[in-house]
Amino acid sequence: MKRSPLPDGVTGPFSVAAARDAGVPASRLRASDLRTPFRGVRTLHTDTSDDARASVRRRVREYAEVMPASQFFCLATACVLWGGPIPPGLLRHRDGAGGLVERPLDVGVFLPDRASRTQGVRGRSIAPGWAEVVTAPVDGIRLTSPASTWAMMGQVLSEDELVILGDALVRMPERDADPPPLATIDDLRRAVEVGRRPGVLRIREALPLVRTRAWSPQETRTRLVLVRDGGLPEPELNWPVLVGGHLVANIDLAYPDFLLGFEYDGEHHMTDAEQWAKDIRRAEMLADLGWSIMRVTKRDLDTLRGPFIARVRSRVLGAVRRRSM
Repeated sequence: MKRSPLPDGVTGPFSVAAARDAGVPASRLRASDLRTPFRGVRTLHTDTSDDARASVRRRVREYAEVMPASQFFCLATACVLWGGPIPPGLLRHRDGAGGLVERPLDVGVFLPDRASRTQGVRGRSIAPGWAEVVTAPVDGIRLTSPASTWAMMGQVLSEDELVILGDALVRMPERDADPPPLATIDDLRRAVEVGRRPGVLRIREALPLVRTRAWSPQETRTRLVLVRDGGLPEPELNWPVLVGGHLVANIDLAYPDFLLGFEYDGEHHMTDAEQWAKDIRRAEMLADLGWSIMRVTKRDLDTLRGPFIARVRSRVLGAVRRRSM
Protein backbone atom coordinates (compact mmCIF):
# COMPACT_ATOMS: atom_id res chain seq x y z
CA MET A 1 0.00 0.00 0.00
CA LYS A 2 1.41 3.35 -1.04
CA ARG A 3 1.99 5.78 1.84
CA SER A 4 0.61 9.31 1.59
CA PRO A 5 3.33 11.95 1.37
CA LEU A 6 4.61 13.91 4.32
CA PRO A 7 4.49 17.72 4.30
CA ASP A 8 6.86 19.31 1.80
CA GLY A 9 10.42 19.61 3.02
CA VAL A 10 10.01 17.29 6.01
CA THR A 11 13.39 15.64 6.57
CA GLY A 12 13.71 15.94 10.33
CA PRO A 13 11.45 15.83 13.37
CA PHE A 14 7.98 17.37 13.27
CA SER A 15 5.07 17.68 15.65
CA VAL A 16 1.96 15.58 15.22
CA ALA A 17 -0.14 18.74 15.57
CA ALA A 18 1.70 20.48 12.73
CA ALA A 19 1.37 17.39 10.53
CA ARG A 20 -2.36 17.16 11.14
CA ASP A 21 -2.73 20.87 10.39
CA ALA A 22 -0.99 20.16 7.09
CA GLY A 23 -3.53 17.44 6.29
CA VAL A 24 -1.47 14.35 7.11
CA PRO A 25 -3.86 11.54 8.12
CA ALA A 26 -3.46 9.81 11.48
CA SER A 27 -2.77 6.51 9.74
CA ARG A 28 0.29 8.02 8.03
CA LEU A 29 1.65 9.14 11.40
CA ARG A 30 1.53 5.50 12.56
CA ALA A 31 3.48 4.20 9.57
CA SER A 32 6.56 2.05 10.16
CA ASP A 33 8.96 4.51 8.53
CA LEU A 34 8.36 6.96 11.38
CA ARG A 35 9.38 6.73 15.01
CA THR A 36 8.17 8.57 18.11
CA PRO A 37 11.12 10.00 20.09
CA PHE A 38 8.77 12.01 22.33
CA ARG A 39 5.04 12.11 22.75
CA GLY A 40 3.56 14.25 19.99
CA VAL A 41 6.72 14.09 17.83
CA ARG A 42 7.49 12.03 14.73
CA THR A 43 10.67 11.69 12.75
CA LEU A 44 11.88 9.47 9.95
CA HIS A 45 13.63 6.27 10.98
CA THR A 46 17.37 6.94 10.72
CA ASP A 47 20.52 5.56 12.29
CA THR A 48 20.53 6.66 15.95
CA SER A 49 23.87 5.07 16.87
CA ASP A 50 25.55 8.48 17.01
CA ASP A 51 28.02 9.55 19.67
CA ALA A 52 26.81 10.93 22.99
CA ARG A 53 26.97 14.60 22.05
CA ALA A 54 25.38 14.10 18.64
CA SER A 55 22.65 12.10 20.35
CA VAL A 56 21.90 14.99 22.71
CA ARG A 57 21.73 17.48 19.84
CA ARG A 58 19.45 15.15 17.86
CA ARG A 59 17.08 14.64 20.79
CA VAL A 60 17.06 18.38 21.50
CA ARG A 61 15.85 19.04 17.95
CA GLU A 62 13.18 16.40 18.41
CA TYR A 63 11.89 17.63 21.75
CA ALA A 64 12.01 21.27 20.62
CA GLU A 65 9.09 20.48 18.30
CA VAL A 66 6.73 20.19 21.29
CA MET A 67 8.60 22.00 24.07
CA PRO A 68 6.36 24.61 25.72
CA ALA A 69 7.53 28.23 25.62
CA SER A 70 7.99 28.18 29.41
CA GLN A 71 10.66 25.48 29.21
CA PHE A 72 14.36 25.68 28.35
CA PHE A 73 17.34 23.37 28.16
CA CYS A 74 19.79 23.54 31.05
CA LEU A 75 22.60 21.73 32.90
CA ALA A 76 24.40 18.98 30.91
CA THR A 77 22.12 19.40 27.89
CA ALA A 78 22.90 23.12 27.69
CA CYS A 79 26.62 22.34 28.09
CA VAL A 80 26.48 20.15 24.99
CA LEU A 81 24.59 22.82 23.04
CA TRP A 82 27.26 25.40 23.95
CA GLY A 83 30.05 22.92 23.13
CA GLY A 84 31.37 22.81 26.68
CA PRO A 85 33.53 19.89 27.91
CA ILE A 86 31.84 17.70 30.51
CA PRO A 87 32.36 14.06 31.61
CA PRO A 88 30.78 11.55 29.19
CA GLY A 89 29.02 9.87 32.12
CA LEU A 90 26.67 12.84 32.36
CA LEU A 91 25.37 12.00 28.88
CA ARG A 92 25.35 8.20 28.90
CA HIS A 93 25.64 5.47 31.49
CA ARG A 94 25.91 1.68 31.38
CA ASP A 95 22.97 -0.46 32.39
CA GLY A 96 23.21 -3.74 34.29
CA ALA A 97 23.93 -5.63 31.08
CA GLY A 98 26.77 -3.31 30.12
CA GLY A 99 24.85 -1.49 27.39
CA LEU A 100 24.93 2.27 26.98
CA VAL A 101 21.81 4.15 28.03
CA GLU A 102 21.08 7.76 27.09
CA ARG A 103 20.55 10.06 30.04
CA PRO A 104 17.39 12.17 29.76
CA LEU A 105 17.53 15.73 28.46
CA ASP A 106 17.76 18.41 31.17
CA VAL A 107 14.77 20.73 30.75
CA GLY A 108 14.06 23.57 33.18
CA VAL A 109 11.15 25.79 34.14
CA PHE A 110 10.99 28.69 36.53
CA LEU A 111 8.98 28.23 39.68
CA PRO A 112 6.05 28.15 40.28
CA ASP A 113 5.69 26.30 36.94
CA ARG A 114 5.86 22.52 37.31
CA ALA A 115 8.80 20.61 35.88
CA SER A 116 8.21 18.39 32.87
CA ARG A 117 7.47 14.71 33.45
CA THR A 118 7.80 13.75 29.79
CA GLN A 119 9.50 10.42 29.10
CA GLY A 120 13.12 11.06 28.07
CA VAL A 121 13.25 14.41 29.90
CA ARG A 122 14.58 15.21 33.35
CA GLY A 123 12.49 18.17 34.52
CA ARG A 124 14.11 20.84 36.68
CA SER A 125 12.30 23.50 38.72
CA ILE A 126 14.51 26.57 39.07
CA ALA A 127 14.07 29.61 41.28
CA PRO A 128 13.51 32.82 39.30
CA GLY A 129 16.73 34.81 39.07
CA TRP A 130 18.97 31.75 39.36
CA ALA A 131 19.35 31.41 35.60
CA GLU A 132 19.41 33.64 32.55
CA VAL A 133 17.61 32.10 29.58
CA VAL A 134 18.56 33.05 26.03
CA THR A 135 17.41 32.05 22.57
CA ALA A 136 19.99 30.50 20.27
CA PRO A 137 20.24 32.76 17.21
CA VAL A 138 20.45 29.98 14.61
CA ASP A 139 17.74 27.49 15.60
CA GLY A 140 15.67 29.47 18.12
CA ILE A 141 16.17 26.93 20.90
CA ARG A 142 15.76 28.30 24.43
CA LEU A 143 18.54 27.42 26.87
CA THR A 144 20.41 28.82 29.83
CA SER A 145 23.16 31.31 29.01
CA PRO A 146 26.76 30.04 29.10
CA ALA A 147 27.44 31.70 32.46
CA SER A 148 24.21 30.43 34.01
CA THR A 149 24.89 26.95 32.62
CA TRP A 150 28.34 26.96 34.25
CA ALA A 151 26.97 28.06 37.61
CA MET A 152 24.17 25.48 37.54
CA MET A 153 26.71 22.73 36.84
CA GLY A 154 28.14 23.32 40.31
CA GLN A 155 25.62 20.79 41.59
CA VAL A 156 26.98 17.95 39.40
CA LEU A 157 30.63 18.71 38.56
CA SER A 158 33.76 18.54 40.69
CA GLU A 159 35.86 21.66 41.21
CA ASP A 160 38.37 20.57 38.55
CA GLU A 161 35.58 19.87 36.07
CA LEU A 162 34.07 23.31 36.75
CA VAL A 163 37.43 24.97 36.05
CA ILE A 164 37.78 23.01 32.81
CA LEU A 165 34.27 24.05 31.73
CA GLY A 166 34.84 27.66 32.79
CA ASP A 167 38.14 27.84 30.87
CA ALA A 168 36.36 26.62 27.74
CA LEU A 169 33.54 29.16 28.02
CA VAL A 170 35.82 32.20 28.52
CA ARG A 171 38.56 31.06 26.13
CA MET A 172 40.02 33.89 24.05
CA PRO A 173 40.35 33.17 20.29
CA GLU A 174 43.51 31.41 19.16
CA ARG A 175 43.24 32.76 15.61
CA ASP A 176 41.45 35.72 14.03
CA ALA A 177 38.90 33.36 12.49
CA ASP A 178 38.00 31.77 15.82
CA PRO A 179 34.68 32.73 17.45
CA PRO A 180 34.67 35.08 20.45
CA PRO A 181 34.39 33.67 23.97
CA LEU A 182 30.94 32.53 25.05
CA ALA A 183 31.25 34.34 28.38
CA THR A 184 33.61 36.51 30.40
CA ILE A 185 34.95 35.89 33.86
CA ASP A 186 32.75 38.76 35.03
CA ASP A 187 29.74 36.93 33.56
CA LEU A 188 30.66 33.85 35.59
CA ARG A 189 31.12 35.99 38.70
CA ARG A 190 27.66 37.54 38.32
CA ALA A 191 26.17 34.05 37.93
CA VAL A 192 27.87 32.98 41.17
CA GLU A 193 26.51 35.97 43.06
CA VAL A 194 22.80 35.35 42.46
CA GLY A 195 22.33 33.40 45.71
CA ARG A 196 22.89 30.12 47.50
CA ARG A 197 22.11 27.90 44.55
CA PRO A 198 22.96 24.16 44.68
CA GLY A 199 26.72 23.72 44.40
CA VAL A 200 27.48 27.35 45.25
CA LEU A 201 30.51 26.47 47.39
CA ARG A 202 32.14 24.57 44.52
CA ILE A 203 31.59 27.33 41.98
CA ARG A 204 32.97 29.89 44.42
CA GLU A 205 36.10 27.77 44.81
CA ALA A 206 36.42 27.18 41.05
CA LEU A 207 35.91 30.76 39.85
CA PRO A 208 39.34 32.16 40.91
CA LEU A 209 41.02 29.32 38.99
CA VAL A 210 39.34 30.05 35.63
CA ARG A 211 41.64 31.47 32.95
CA THR A 212 41.07 32.84 29.44
CA ARG A 213 44.04 31.30 27.57
CA ALA A 214 43.57 27.56 28.12
CA TRP A 215 42.87 25.94 24.76
CA SER A 216 42.14 22.39 25.91
CA PRO A 217 40.87 20.54 29.00
CA GLN A 218 44.23 18.82 29.42
CA GLU A 219 46.04 22.15 29.56
CA THR A 220 43.70 23.14 32.37
CA ARG A 221 44.31 19.85 34.19
CA THR A 222 48.08 20.27 33.85
CA ARG A 223 47.91 23.79 35.26
CA LEU A 224 45.83 22.67 38.24
CA VAL A 225 48.22 19.81 38.98
CA LEU A 226 51.24 22.14 38.89
CA VAL A 227 49.76 25.00 40.91
CA ARG A 228 47.23 23.55 43.32
CA ASP A 229 48.62 20.03 43.85
CA GLY A 230 52.30 20.82 43.36
CA GLY A 231 52.46 24.29 44.95
CA LEU A 232 54.46 25.52 41.95
CA PRO A 233 54.26 28.98 40.36
CA GLU A 234 51.40 29.45 37.91
CA PRO A 235 52.65 28.91 34.34
CA GLU A 236 51.81 31.12 31.41
CA LEU A 237 49.26 29.56 29.06
CA ASN A 238 49.92 29.14 25.35
CA TRP A 239 53.05 31.24 25.56
CA PRO A 240 54.03 32.71 22.16
CA VAL A 241 57.61 32.06 21.03
CA LEU A 242 58.79 34.78 18.66
CA VAL A 243 61.82 34.83 16.37
CA GLY A 244 62.54 38.10 14.67
CA GLY A 245 59.07 39.30 15.58
CA HIS A 246 57.42 36.27 13.96
CA LEU A 247 55.44 33.66 15.88
CA VAL A 248 57.07 30.23 15.54
CA ALA A 249 55.25 28.31 18.30
CA ASN A 250 52.76 28.49 21.12
CA ILE A 251 53.83 26.44 24.14
CA ASP A 252 50.91 24.91 26.04
CA LEU A 253 52.21 25.99 29.45
CA ALA A 254 55.46 27.77 30.14
CA TYR A 255 57.77 29.33 32.69
CA PRO A 256 59.34 31.86 30.29
CA ASP A 257 61.92 33.13 32.80
CA PHE A 258 63.36 29.61 32.98
CA LEU A 259 62.73 28.70 29.31
CA LEU A 260 60.82 25.68 30.62
CA GLY A 261 57.67 24.58 28.82
CA PHE A 262 55.08 21.80 28.97
CA GLU A 263 53.33 20.18 26.02
CA TYR A 264 50.47 17.76 26.51
CA ASP A 265 50.70 14.63 24.37
CA GLY A 266 47.34 13.01 23.69
CA GLU A 267 47.08 9.52 22.26
CA HIS A 268 46.92 10.87 18.69
CA HIS A 269 50.44 12.27 19.12
CA MET A 270 51.71 8.69 19.54
CA THR A 271 49.56 6.93 16.95
CA ASP A 272 49.70 9.52 14.15
CA ALA A 273 53.10 9.21 12.44
CA GLU A 274 52.83 12.60 10.75
CA GLN A 275 51.94 14.32 14.03
CA TRP A 276 54.78 12.53 15.78
CA ALA A 277 57.26 13.78 13.16
CA LYS A 278 55.94 17.33 13.54
CA ASP A 279 56.33 17.08 17.30
CA ILE A 280 59.97 16.01 16.93
CA ARG A 281 60.81 18.85 14.53
CA ARG A 282 59.04 21.35 16.78
CA ALA A 283 60.91 20.11 19.86
CA GLU A 284 64.23 20.41 18.02
CA MET A 285 63.42 23.97 16.97
CA LEU A 286 62.49 24.99 20.51
CA ALA A 287 65.63 23.31 21.89
CA ASP A 288 67.74 25.33 19.46
CA LEU A 289 66.10 28.46 20.92
CA GLY A 290 67.10 27.38 24.42
CA TRP A 291 63.78 25.95 25.57
CA SER A 292 63.49 22.77 27.62
CA ILE A 293 60.14 21.07 26.93
CA MET A 294 58.59 18.48 29.22
CA ARG A 295 56.06 16.16 27.59
CA VAL A 296 52.93 15.58 29.67
CA THR A 297 50.72 12.50 29.32
CA LYS A 298 47.42 11.41 30.81
CA ARG A 299 49.27 9.08 33.21
CA ASP A 300 51.34 12.02 34.49
CA LEU A 301 48.11 13.74 35.55
CA ASP A 302 46.53 10.60 36.99
CA THR A 303 48.46 7.64 38.37
CA LEU A 304 51.93 9.25 38.10
CA ARG A 305 50.98 12.68 39.41
CA GLY A 306 53.43 12.63 42.34
CA PRO A 307 56.51 11.71 40.27
CA PHE A 308 55.48 14.25 37.61
CA ILE A 309 55.28 17.06 40.17
CA ALA A 310 58.66 16.00 41.59
CA ARG A 311 60.27 16.13 38.13
CA VAL A 312 58.87 19.59 37.47
CA ARG A 313 59.96 20.89 40.87
CA SER A 314 63.48 19.55 40.21
CA ARG A 315 63.59 21.31 36.83
CA VAL A 316 62.38 24.60 38.28
CA LEU A 317 64.81 24.50 41.20
CA GLY A 318 67.63 23.64 38.82
CA ALA A 319 66.74 26.60 36.62
CA VAL A 320 66.65 28.91 39.66
CA ARG A 321 70.11 27.73 40.76
CA ARG A 322 71.55 28.26 37.28
CA ARG A 323 70.18 31.79 37.14
CA SER A 324 71.66 32.63 40.52
CA MET A 325 75.17 31.45 39.61
